[in-house]
Amino acid sequence: MRRLPADLATIFGEVRTGRLVLRRLKESDGPVLFAVDGDPATHRYTPGGPAPDLASCEQRLRGWLAHWKEEGYGYWAVVLPQTEQVLGFGGVVHRAWNDRDVLNLYYRCTPSAWGHGYATELAQTAVALAQEYLPPWPVIALTRPGNIASMRTAERAGLLRRPDLDTEYIVFALNWPVDTLPSSSPRS
Repeated sequence: MRRLPADLATIFGEVRTGRLVLRRLKESDGPVLFAVDGDPATHRYTPGGPAPDLASCEQRLRGWLAHWKEEGYGYWAVVLPQTEQVLGFGGVVHRAWNDRDVLNLYYRCTPSAWGHGYATELAQTAVALAQEYLPPWPVIALTRPGNIASMRTAERAGLLRRPDLDTEYIVFALNWPVDTLPSSSPRS
C-alpha cells in the first residue's frame, strides 16, 4: 500500500532513537549544514571536496526540503536531544540510479560525533522505516574507496556489498534484484 506524503510526514517528521532525535529539516538549517558539509574532514573521500560556501549548502537544503514536501520524507537533521546540537544529516531519499527507483541512504556527521555510533543508529533507523513504510525499492549506499567507516555503517544498517554494481563508488544495497543472467552468460 503506497502511503500519502502527509501520512509519511507524520511518520518520518520526528523520529526518536535510543540516543538521537531525527527531525525534519528546517529552512534555518543552512548554517549548520554548512558547518558539517563545509568541513574538509567530512569530505576526505569526496573528490569535489567540501561545500565552498553557505549559499551552496542553502541550495542543497532547498532541494532536500522540496523532497520532503513532495514525498513526505527525506534526509533528517540528526540531533543530540540533551544539547539540541545538530550532529549531522542523513536518512533516505527517493532517486533514480542505474535506471531504477531506489532509496539513497545518506549519512554525514560532524567529526566531533565520529566514533560514537550515531551514523549507524541513524542508518539502521532509516533502513527500518524505509522497509516498513516506503515502496519496496532497493536501499543503496554509495561509498568512496577507502572510506572504511562509511562502508561499515552501510553494513551495520543491513546493506550488502554489491561489487557487480560498483562504478566510481563502492555500492552497498538491500533488496537489489538478483541478477537473472545464467552464470555462463557474459556480463556487459
